[in-house]
Amino acid sequence: MNLNQKVFTALQNCETGEVSNQTQFHYYQQDKMIWAEYSGGEILKGFLIGKWINASQIEFTYQHLNQKLENRLGRCVTTFEVENGKLIGTEHWQWLDTLEQGSSLIKEI
Repeated sequence: MNLNQKVFTALQNCETGEVSNQTQFHYYQQDKMIWAEYSGGEILKGFLIGKWINASQIEFTYQHLNQKLENRLGRCVTTFEVENGKLIGTEHWQWLDTLEQGSSLIKEI
C-alpha cells in the first residue's frame, strides 16, 4: 500500500477524540516513512509523522492545535484494508497528555 497523495476523512470517532467527518488528512509517503497534515472541524492545524510497521499497519505520533487553542498530542497505530477500491483505516490512538485511549475509522476520499 502507498499513502502518498491520499486524502482521508474520519467516518467515526469515539467521544474523547477530536477529529470528525469535517477533518481531512493529506498523507505523503517516502519509502517506509509517512507524514500528513490535517485540519477541519475541531482541528485548526495538525501534523503526524511515522512509519510502516508491516504490510498493512502504520504507527505515528500526532500533534494538533484545536479550536480552543489547546496543543494536543498523541500516538496511533492504524491498520489499513481495501474496501471497494478505497483504503479504510482502523485507528487505535492514545492522548499523551491525559492518557485516554480511543479508536476511530478513516476512509480514503
